[in-house]
Amino acid sequence: MKLTADSLSRLIAAHPSVLWVRLFGETLTSLSSAMIAPFLVLYLNEQIGGSISMTMLVIGLQPFSEILLTLLAGGVTDRFSRKTVMLVALLLQCLAMLAMAQADSLAAFALLYVVNGAGRSLFIPASRAHLADSIPAAKMAGSFALLNTACNVGSALGPLAGVMLYRQEPSLAFLCTAASLLLYAAVVWRKIPLGQAAAVQDKQSPSSSAAAAPGSWRAIRPALAIMLLSLPISLFYAQTETNLQLHLKHIFPDYLQTLATLASVKGVLLIVLEYWLVKRTQHLPARLLVSGAYVCFGIVALGYAFLDTQPALIALQLVWVIGESIGITQWLAFVSRIAPPSMRGRYYAITGTHWDISRTCGPYLGSLVLVQLGGAVLFAAAAALLLIGGWAMHAFLRKKEQAFPLEQEG
Repeated sequence: MKLTADSLSRLIAAHPSVLWVRLFGETLTSLSSAMIAPFLVLYLNEQIGGSISMTMLVIGLQPFSEILLTLLAGGVTDRFSRKTVMLVALLLQCLAMLAMAQADSLAAFALLYVVNGAGRSLFIPASRAHLADSIPAAKMAGSFALLNTACNVGSALGPLAGVMLYRQEPSLAFLCTAASLLLYAAVVWRKIPLGQAAAVQDKQSPSSSAAAAPGSWRAIRPALAIMLLSLPISLFYAQTETNLQLHLKHIFPDYLQTLATLASVKGVLLIVLEYWLVKRTQHLPARLLVSGAYVCFGIVALGYAFLDTQPALIALQLVWVIGESIGITQWLAFVSRIAPPSMRGRYYAITGTHWDISRTCGPYLGSLVLVQLGGAVLFAAAAALLLIGGWAMHAFLRKKEQAFPLEQEG
């Protein structure tokens, strides 16, 4: 017990207080959000009403709005205080969730979903850039791993609670999410200092990069390349978040419980393994870790295509966790290494756009394949795209690693 307490004390002392504020907030909001996410497609289809295609179009509206706001959001993040942007973003999402609980039409829900997307497009690059501003580069991967672990605590518990809420009163999940966002905003307001705009900090720093003017094509070209090469991963995630629900509905009689079980198992495994996996592999080249993640996701996609037993699908969650832990965390850390300090907000906004692109068109296009050809073809195609994307990302990162060597944590 003493060893555990000492280890925990060293872990807390090794990271700044801003990380622990983020850990608290992300745990809280991920718990409430996870009550909604696994059942959102079913909620729109069954509670509000609408065809599968219309439901998928509504699901795609939020990320579509995020695409339109991405460059603006990244610029705002770099121009103004990170704290101010984060607070505005959290309050926007809170108001949207409160209104979603009362929405009684697909059109109203779609509009509120866009507002929620606007808040997310502000918060995600601002919060990631704020973390990169506050933590040494050598500890970046470990910090992102801790943050993801906090999110996964909520993700592990949320779906099980979501099953109960969905069967009793589905709108309560939106109210819980609104309350958690409001509490998160209050903690950010009280515990995070205001700070300076990133552009001002960069001007004051002698290490500022002058290789390219902010906003120029040359300055953002690496971010655009990473974004495009990451599309196979986000397309795979887009299918697991939407069309997988409908695919499993035709395989398992109690598909709600199966969805909740898979999500919770994945969340528990990430809590237990992610930080350990990141610390054990952070000395390896990013090209091996990130491209290895593509292979892991490809295996999972093939499993969803051809496996039809719950134990086999549960075993696949371990492969998924390995890929997500070693790949996505290193992906985030690598972006912080190559981004000029005055452009971190824009870099995280641009590189993160692949999630929005895939979540805009992926659910609808996937639903067309699902209806016409079946879930097996859909997920087999996702696996093929992942293998091709992994090869291309490996080649790209091999070139970039020579210009941005990895700093080791001492």
